[in-house]
Amino acid sequence: MPPLSRNPSALATLAAALVALAIAAALNYAFWLVQGRPVDIPDAVSAEGGPPRVKSASFSPYRTGQSPFGQPFSRAQLAEDVALAARHVERIRTYANGAQFAPVPELAQQHGLKVILGAWIGANLADNELEIAGLIKLANAYPDTVERVVVGNEVLLRREITPALLIDYIRRVKAAVKQPVTYADVWAYWLENPKVAAEVDSLTIHILPYWENTPTPLDRVIPHMLEAHAKIKAAYPGKPILIGEIGWPSAGRVRKDAVPGRVAQARFVRDIINTAHERGIDYNIFELYDEPWKFGQEGTVGGNWGLVDGSRHLKFPLTGPVSEKPYWLLAFSLSSGAAVLLCALALLLRRPTSFGRTALVALAAQGLCTLLAVSAEQSLRLAFGAGGVISGVLMTGGGALLCLLVFSELADVASGRGTGPAPLAPVIVRLEALRSRRFAPACPGETWSSLAVGWLDLVFGLAGLALIVGLIIDPRYRDFRVAQFLPVALCMLGRMLATREAPRPVGTPREEWLLVGVFALGAVWIPVQEGLVNQAAWAWSATLVLLALPWGLSIYRQRQAVRQGQAASGAC
Repeated sequence: MPPLSRNPSALATLAAALVALAIAAALNYAFWLVQGRPVDIPDAVSAEGGPPRVKSASFSPYRTGQSPFGQPFSRAQLAEDVALAARHVERIRTYANGAQFAPVPELAQQHGLKVILGAWIGANLADNELEIAGLIKLANAYPDTVERVVVGNEVLLRREITPALLIDYIRRVKAAVKQPVTYADVWAYWLENPKVAAEVDSLTIHILPYWENTPTPLDRVIPHMLEAHAKIKAAYPGKPILIGEIGWPSAGRVRKDAVPGRVAQARFVRDIINTAHERGIDYNIFELYDEPWKFGQEGTVGGNWGLVDGSRHLKFPLTGPVSEKPYWLLAFSLSSGAAVLLCALALLLRRPTSFGRTALVALAAQGLCTLLAVSAEQSLRLAFGAGGVISGVLMTGGGALLCLLVFSELADVASGRGTGPAPLAPVIVRLEALRSRRFAPACPGETWSSLAVGWLDLVFGLAGLALIVGLIIDPRYRDFRVAQFLPVALCMLGRMLATREAPRPVGTPREEWLLVGVFALGAVWIPVQEGLVNQAAWAWSATLVLLALPWGLSIYRQRQAVRQGQAASGAC
């Protein structure tokens, strides 16, 4: 290529690229700024005039790779987490007291923390006896630190023991300790179990507006909390009430109009603190630390209830503005930098034939890099356990490869080197190749690049189909993976619109009809099932429509070829 100073067309290309990249960078900056700019929300009040603090929070300090069913945490780690807890809360609530949790009262005493000490009660009666014995021992050993004891957590909700057996446990503990004795369960279950309520010294109720059968939106949380509290108070006058769990997730799937988020969580916690202070309500936030092991059971939302993340960083302060994405400037810098490199590479290898095409390549490069940055962001949120990491690498990595191949094909068109991307083999050809283990280009005009795009497109199609079925049959803990599928959907649609495919065989492969049909079904069924107010479900519906369009266009073109008598013989 001649030096730019001696080549006017090269200078025009450079000027077009710089202008387009500047515009694209500005749009990219606005995109990330809107999501990451600090939001002003009311500050939490202080009960004693100093900096505001959370009164109480649930304490389950499992880190990555640790769980109640596998790798335990060490005493040294426990000591670190108790010390950190003392900086942010006045009291912690535990759910068990055996083995790794046994040192909690001792460590809490060293930092002036109060403890609501729990005994985990379940279907295993032998384990229950150990928990009851441990509860009594620790409560008596640390009478000034253990504020009250909790005999069982939601065991009636799980239907693992009878109310009569629970009452027996409560009576045994009451006879052996001086602290108030309580049991903890979802607030509605207290209305169904007055005999249990008669046995305890106080009522510990759980109010989780996000998780309830009818999710409560953020702006209705305080009225819902007060209503539930009032119902329990009216049912059992004179009984002290502790809201033993109340919280909001900082990330995860949307349930109807209950939307998780960092800003939403901060607003929730501050509102709870202020309302509790104003009304004299005792509360315990669920929870202090994120628990990564819950990802496997409850999806993304399960591991994102903590006020402190897995790296032991506080997610938000109790005063001042809060950012939904505090890393937004880094995301902008990386995605814009990648767009500059991609655009420069495309222009050096394939100089477009006009100012407009040059600008289009630059804008497409930025759009692609922004989409892939959002995909990587979602993959990182879903990267729990080996399966989550592998899935994220495949989804974002596979999407990046497919989109880069498509970008390369479209850059050829912009440079005048080609009339369009090579046509994709129909789904049936790819499936037959899979069965016969033939992976080389077989159809006229097909290249290794178009073959790779075809296989990746099929893989994403099947992955989308599987996710649709899961969201219809068992949706509670499944995420809407819009960010991971959207780059593929847009790239394939752009490729299909730029392609003038060669005629295909008479008829249309059933597999393409299947994908279009399932995508269309999911696009309608899922928003209705999730509730028409669920914006995330509508975003997933729109993504499914975009995924279906290239397959639908392929079917249409095949039928047109048949009508015009242009269908070629053979599988291609």
